[in-house]
This record gives sequence, structure tokens and C-alpha cells, in this order.
Amino acid sequence: MQTIVGHMEARRRLARAVASGQVSHAYLFTGPESIGKTALALDFARLLECERPDLTTGDPCGECSSCRTIAHSNHPDVTLVEAAEGKRLLGVDTVREVAHLANLTPSAGRWRIFIIPAAEAMTPNTVNALLKTLEEPPPGVVLMLTSAEPETLLPTLISRCQSVPLQPLSAAEVTRALIERWGMDATAAHELAVLANGRIGWAVRAMEHPEMREERRQQLAQMLTLTAASRDERIRAAAALAADGDTARRALELWTLWWRDVTLAACGATHLTSEGAPRAEAERQGRALGPQRAEAFLRALLAAKVALDTNANPRLTFEVLLLDLPHLAAAPGRR
Repeated sequence: MQTIVGHMEARRRLARAVASGQVSHAYLFTGPESIGKTALALDFARLLECERPDLTTGDPCGECSSCRTIAHSNHPDVTLVEAAEGKRLLGVDTVREVAHLANLTPSAGRWRIFIIPAAEAMTPNTVNALLKTLEEPPPGVVLMLTSAEPETLLPTLISRCQSVPLQPLSAAEVTRALIERWGMDATAAHELAVLANGRIGWAVRAMEHPEMREERRQQLAQMLTLTAASRDERIRAAAALAADGDTARRALELWTLWWRDVTLAACGATHLTSEGAPRAEAERQGRALGPQRAEAFLRALLAAKVALDTNANPRLTFEVLLLDLPHLAAAPGRR
């Protein structure tokens, strides 16, 4: 699976499953947004359907008909299951169609594979429609789900899947990939990697859309100082961060990643995805807050993401969130 950046342990585990013939009927890829969960699922699908896989290295050949058609999203037995256009939640009818197709014999490959990104976007009714397929999968069916918020998933769903947890990449891994695979200048690649917080997918999109980088710089600079802000400053910040639903969601993604580092630092961990000044501030705030207060706000961020996905008012959501944000004195030099 050489097209994937990082995630070596997960890649080795999936390759061993294919080599040993111990492929599970369902996998749940978990980890923050844009770190490569769906890309890894697609590459795993290529390995399963490949006509000439290298089972020693765990790599699909990349050249056979199956590899090419999956790469071009038109393999008849590999289905990417997504919400209807304009919808955020995956509908029951879409999942019922998956259940129907799962009972059909593969038409071209050895497996019939369904990849369901963002499993947290399924309602309880949608999950229930999928459970029978998860409980009694037809022979040759593999379901691959991804989730950035596994804590919001129903236990009945989680218990029926093999968990494949993925962690954010290091800044060095993102930098190296941007240089070697996308031809970026080393300095620009490193600057972008620092903003990416371990998310290679975001870095690639931001490479093509400079406005994403500028928005991220502004949000990051603001986020690092808001714990020392007054009530009025927080209310004004909430209005800017939640100008619309999409802006609010992007801000919450960034905040969640950074507060993950704050919480890890509060617990004494050193494996953080932030670099430079953001890392130093995460470590400072983590030490000042302690594990309990840092984790409480991280959980509040996760709850806010769920609220936005169920159509809560973005501005009101952010106002409540920022008023609950712990207050800390500004770091020396930030006053």
C-alpha cells in the first residue's frame, strides 16, 4: 500500500490479514479528519481485489484491471457509500441499497466491498438498517467504515467491526510527502505541515487553495490567545468563527486537533502533532489546566461538532463554547 502516507502499523496489519486469509467482514478506521482514513480503505480495497498482489510487502500491483478501475472509482464491486448531494446525514434508503447489493455475487473481483466514510453521519435508524448486514454478512462482503468521532457511534456498530485506529502524522512525515510526492519547496512544505496538524489530506487541499492556509493561520493565532480573552472578546470571536456552518465546522476541526494536544500535554505526553509556537502554547496551557479541565473542554468541542451536524445554530454553539473555555493568564510576550 505504497500510495498511503504514513500509518505503517495499520498498513502492515491489513496486509497480514490478506496474506493469512483472515480478512474480517467489517473494519472501522478511526482518527481525526483528513488524515487518510478513506484513502487507506480504498488502498485496502485495491489490495483485496488486486490480480497480482505482493503479499510479502502487502502492496497491490497498481497495474491490473482491478487496481486501475478502483483508482478511477469505477470498479463494479467496490462502492463508496456517501450521503445524497446536499445532505450531511447518510439516509436509510442508501444503506438499504447497500444491504441489497451485498447479497449479490461479485461481478468482477473476489470481494464485494463497501466503503462508508464518516460513519458518525448515520442516524440510529440508518445504523439499524446496516446492522443485519454487519451481523450476518454474505460471503465475500467487506464493509469499511471510517469515523473521526468514534465516541459518538452506537456500541452495536463498534462491536461488529475490527477497529483500525489511525493517528495524525508527524510534521516531518507531512513535510517529506509534500516535497517528494507533490514537489513543494522544502520551506513552504514545512510551513504548510505546521498548519496541517498531522492531516495530509488538508495539507494537499491547502497546497492548491492558498486561502485555506490564510484562514488557518488567522484561526490558529486567535485560538492561542482566547483563553486570556475577556467575555466581550470571546463573544466577538464567536461571531467571526461561526459566520456560517462550514466556517464553524472548519474552526472546530482545528480546535479539536489543538485541544487534543493540550489534553495530551496535560497528561504528560510528548507525542503532539503541533509544532513551534502552537506546540509550546499547548504544553503551557496543558500544564496550567491539568488533565481534568483540559479533557472537559475537549469533550465540549466534540459535543459542539455533534450539535452542528444536527443543525444547531453555529453562532450560539460557539458563544456557549467560548464562554465555557477555561480562563488562563496570557503567556509572557502575548499580553
